[in-house]
Parts: sequence; C-alpha cells; structure tokens
Amino acid sequence: MVATLQKLQPPRAMRWVTRWRWITFLLVVLAVAVFFFLPHWSKWVVIPIVLVCGYWAFTIAQHRSRIVGEGSEGEALTAKTLDTMTMENARVLHSVQFESGDKPREIDHLLITPGALFVIETKYLRGRIAGDVLDREWTLHKRARKTRSRYKRGFYNPLKQVATQIYHLRSHLESNLGPRWAQECSQIWIQGVVVFAHPQGDASAVVSHEHGVVDLNNLPQYLANYRPPSRAHRLSYGLRREIARVLTGQ
Repeated sequence: MVATLQKLQPPRAMRWVTRWRWITFLLVVLAVAVFFFLPHWSKWVVIPIVLVCGYWAFTIAQHRSRIVGEGSEGEALTAKTLDTMTMENARVLHSVQFESGDKPREIDHLLITPGALFVIETKYLRGRIAGDVLDREWTLHKRARKTRSRYKRGFYNPLKQVATQIYHLRSHLESNLGPRWAQECSQIWIQGVVVFAHPQGDASAVVSHEHGVVDLNNLPQYLANYRPPSRAHRLSYGLRREIARVLTGQ
C-alpha cells in the first residue's frame, strides 16, 4: 500500500472564491448603510450601483466556486486511486504547495518511488478532448447543460503545465536540500503525468503512455509499469525521506 504523507487540501484557488464572497457581503452591507445613513436623495443613485456591483461579485464567486469544486472532485478521485495502490516503498503527497520563482506553486499529487518522482496533474473535464503534444492549447468539445448546443473551448496544454511544475519542483528541492541530497536529486528522473478523471470525459485522442497522458482507470497500471530512462539514478531511502521533509515541513 502507498504511504500517504500529506492528505488532500483545499486548492489555493479557493482563496479567491472566499475573497469574492467577502466582497459580495461587504457591498451588501455598504448598500444597507447607505440606505440608513445617507438621507440625501443621492442614495437612490448609489444603492443600485452598489447592488449591481454586489451581484457581479456574487456571480464571479459562484462561477469560481463551481470550477474549483469540479477540480477538487477530480483530485479527490485521483487521490483515492493513489492512496489505495499497492506499490512497494512508495509515498504520496497531495496538494503540494511551495514557493519558486517568487510565485506560489501547487502540484496536485506527488508520488515518490525508488525509481522516479511522479508529478501528477488531474484534469476533470466533461466532453471530448483533442490536442497534440506540441500544441500550446488543447480543445475541449462539449454540449451545454441546458441548451444541449455544441461548443468548444481551449485550455492550456497540460503537458506544458506539468513541465513547468517539474522545473520549479526540481529547482525548489535542489535549493532546499542539503548539499549531499541536492547532488543526488539533480540526477533523478521526474516524470510528469496528466490524468483525465471525469467519467463523462473522452480523452482517447490525447491519451499517450509515452508522454504520460492517461485516464484514471489506467493510472495504476501506468505507474506500476513505468520505467525511467537508464541514465536516471534511483532515489535512495534517505533522499525520499528528505524530499518528503522539505515539501511537508515535517
């Protein structure tokens, strides 16, 4: 069984949902205060403007909350799959957050094994996904829930997203590990994995084990059969322990 060192946490994007909810609440309070404490006729001009701004903030909060909620649902499915895998000497960290390049970074799941590190990005998209490895954007084809009309939208190529995460993760580890472990870390293999987890999603056009794109049902098999390049060094027990310490702060 994989050892879970850090459980799934609310994503960083949830903070923005909370902020927009607070903005909505404060605008409503402002409208009430204007009604009671501004005797001048101008309050009938100010109040509608404040309420319109409050409604706008509320719709943004609801939209962001739905997006974050769907993403969290997909991450929970992937986390459950990883937590119940049978993999010798493997450790998994969920919702890994760290600072790199003067910006906050977040990795959905990090699987630490003797052979390699796996940076796992979950996508929870309903519809048909199309794209190529080198494309800047991939395309999601789907139907609207209410009208059932077809439409499509682009989203950033998750392989490029994972490649950026790997770059910053390696940089963060080598900067925060001791000299001995940093040297060893520079020689290990970090593999990016994109997991499509929605039960109504069709990722068959982009699934490629060669490039680390899988659907959720095939994730355990992919991880169990993965072999890093021969030039990559294995992770010693000490390095695995130190990586977990740096990323969890424990």
